[in-house]
Amino acid sequence: MQTSAVGSRIRGFEERFTKAQASGVVDLGWGYALVQSDYPASWQHNQVVVTEPVDPEEVVAAADDVLAGYSHRLVQVIDDAQGAAAAAVFAAAGYQTHERIVTMAHSGVLPERGRGQVEAVAFDELRPSLLRDWRADYPEDTDEQIAQLTDRVLLCSLGADVTFLAVRDELGDVLARGELYVADGVAQFENVVTRPESRGRGLGRQLVTEALHRSHDAGADLWYLIAEATGWPRAWYRRMGYRDIAQAHVFQRLL
Repeated sequence: MQTSAVGSRIRGFEERFTKAQASGVVDLGWGYALVQSDYPASWQHNQVVVTEPVDPEEVVAAADDVLAGYSHRLVQVIDDAQGAAAAAVFAAAGYQTHERIVTMAHSGVLPERGRGQVEAVAFDELRPSLLRDWRADYPEDTDEQIAQLTDRVLLCSLGADVTFLAVRDELGDVLARGELYVADGVAQFENVVTRPESRGRGLGRQLVTEALHRSHDAGADLWYLIAEATGWPRAWYRRMGYRDIAQAHVFQRLL
């Protein structure tokens, strides 16, 4: 399948998936805004997505309008060239962070499954690990904000079949985890996290391998994930059989 066709399928999946999780979707003509009022602490559920050519100053104004009352602004520009060209405008508007994210699709050649320790777990079993990790990342957030960041993954089931994969120790404590979403023949594996003290043991590879096999078994013929353009996992995913499909730009502002 050609790269353009793969990218089109992935964009269609992402748009349906993200919109299904929102309590409100605002059509902006050149894109759309997502609003999830039950989870205001979740930036990914309260953002503006640019899908067509538009003056970036219009995007800045729309984000201020749609996200009025929130403590953040988040804008994602799907087109690589358009996002790069808009960077100066967002910086002038006070956006402190500009990140590039890469969509990576798998080759389709399944790695050997082996006898790993990966298992599907219920959300209630995973929740203590999520709470702990979010608290470590954002020590100044309130308990309510941490709970929102943790529980927002429950929204994913509104747009796809969700499987929480984990590796646990003999006491049941989660050492590594990831989230698999499957719908319409497309499978996305995200939020792969291994506790620092458990790294170097191949647990992340076990998680990705299990996710790929489960994606295949679920009937999906397109498997992908999102990686930071400058982060080390991108090269690691390449060794696992993923290839770059598209690059987008994310602009963030904390008020």
